[in-house]
Amino acid sequence: MLTARERYQTDAHFQALVNMMVEHIKRHNYTPSEMREASILASIIYEEQNIYQFAIIDPTVENALRVIRGKIEDFEKEGKRY
Repeated sequence: MLTARERYQTDAHFQALVNMMVEHIKRHNYTPSEMREASILASIIYEEQNIYQFAIIDPTVENALRVIRGKIEDFEKEGKRY
């Protein structure tokens, strides 16, 4: 696994992210602690907005959900409200 410095030197996207953060530190006088807090909060917000499916759903339940989704789509196509 690469260190952050090695990744900075070899990964253009990571380098762009780091450079953007450095510019924010310079322009807005953020402290390293504030940048760490902001980075962690951004990661938390991202995770909250992108919930992953961890549980294995029983096939019969999965089929029932598929049927329900289909019925909802049918209602919406017909302009009905459910």
